[in-house]
Amino acid sequence: MYKVKIILITIFAIVGALLIYKHFEKIRDYEEKVDMFSSEYSLVGEDNIFSYSSIDEILSILSEKTGVIFLCTPDSDWCQYYSKYLNETLKDAGIEKIYYLNIKDERDMNTAKYQKLLEKLENYVYKDDSNNTMIFMPDLTFVRNGVIVAHDNDTSLIASDVIASEYYTQAKINDFKNRMYEYVNKMNQVEEIGENE
Repeated sequence: MYKVKIILITIFAIVGALLIYKHFEKIRDYEEKVDMFSSEYSLVGEDNIFSYSSIDEILSILSEKTGVIFLCTPDSDWCQYYSKYLNETLKDAGIEKIYYLNIKDERDMNTAKYQKLLEKLENYVYKDDSNNTMIFMPDLTFVRNGVIVAHDNDTSLIASDVIASEYYTQAKINDFKNRMYEYVNKMNQVEEIGENE
């Protein structure tokens, strides 16, 4: 009987230690990703709600899930400024996570998964000079249960002679934030309608 108690205590101790380790590993991974995003997007602080996502996860959200999807690249000043104001506004609006994907490589290689993504967004994206549908960045999509309820890519085609830092005047920032609040409200209204049916 004594040996059984010792074995059980040992098993519980090992399982407990593993659970604690996994918990702290998740925290560490999260903190590393937050640090990584703020190092890639220098205008966004460490206190951000961006979550690195795979293209598979993005496609899954667009098919059946709920979330805010941000497609961008840190190489773009427009994405840098957009992400700063997006983070501030959506955090303030109570959104807990923005699913982020640097779509540049997938787009440049024109992968099969990028083509699937284009199909999902075909009514919201623009055509390039060769008349091919293409995701221009920054690109933001609000999805509820696989249905796109709002989309924003207004600054993705601004002429190259306009500088992002000069574009974002206080009036433009206010317009941007009001638009984002509107999109969040639209998402919440869709949720409420679904719950009342």
